[in-house]
Order: sequence, then C-alpha cells, then structure tokens
Amino acid sequence: MSQPRFTIDLWDNDLPGLIIACKSGVTYTNQVGGYACRHPEIEGVFVPLPGSMSEKLDAHFTGPKWCGHCYDAIDDETASTVDEILAELAFVSTTVRVDRKKLADSCEAWIWVTISSNGYLWPGLSEENGVLTWGNSD
Repeated sequence: MSQPRFTIDLWDNDLPGLIIACKSGVTYTNQVGGYACRHPEIEGVFVPLPGSMSEKLDAHFTGPKWCGHCYDAIDDETASTVDEILAELAFVSTTVRVDRKKLADSCEAWIWVTISSNGYLWPGLSEENGVLTWGNSD
C-alpha cells in the first residue's frame, strides 16, 4: 500500500461501514475486539452502511456466545451469521462475504471480508479485501 497521508479514527462513529483496502493515502482505525479495545489500521476507502446493521451485529457479539469477548478470532458460525446480516442489504448481498481465510485476524467490530464488484456495483473494482467495522461494544 502507499504511504498514508493521514489517519481517520472511527471510534466515535456508531454507523457500520466497509473499508475497501486500496491505495488511498488514508488509513482508517477503530477501537475493536470488545473489551480488548484493539486499534488495528487499514489503508483504503470507507463506505458507510445502514445503521440497522449495528443492532444485529451488536446483539451477536454481546450476546451469550461472545459476551463482548470476541478479540482473538471469529469462528465459522459467527462468519455465517455476519454473512446473513450482510445478505439483508440488497446492494452487498452478492458482493461482500466474510473472508474465511482471515477468521483468525477478525474480531468484534473488525471482520475481514472479500469484495467483488460483479461487474456492475463498483465498476473497476476486481476481487478485493476489506474490513467490515462498526462501533465496539465496550
């Protein structure tokens, strides 16, 4: 990636978003990982998503399975749950999926995804990686 010119901290942003990994000169970070309060970074472009997603994601990550302690990795069951939540959004339902190769690098509020334009949604974008992020539960 190129040398970022500045960093945008999404910590105060409660809306979910997709960070498409690409050379942009902008690095994004967020407080993630539940009570671990990690601060990973990625260079790219931020695409806001509907706020309704946050409630469903929060319910899963603060519910009985994780209780706010999802900071080491996610499992396939959680990846499938996140895919189901993404599938409810018509414009990303066939283009954004949890990256099963990066489950160990994902945690609450920082889920690695694969992004495909399918030739019409985001012209010029081939298969890319990115991060689904939202407000941390801590």
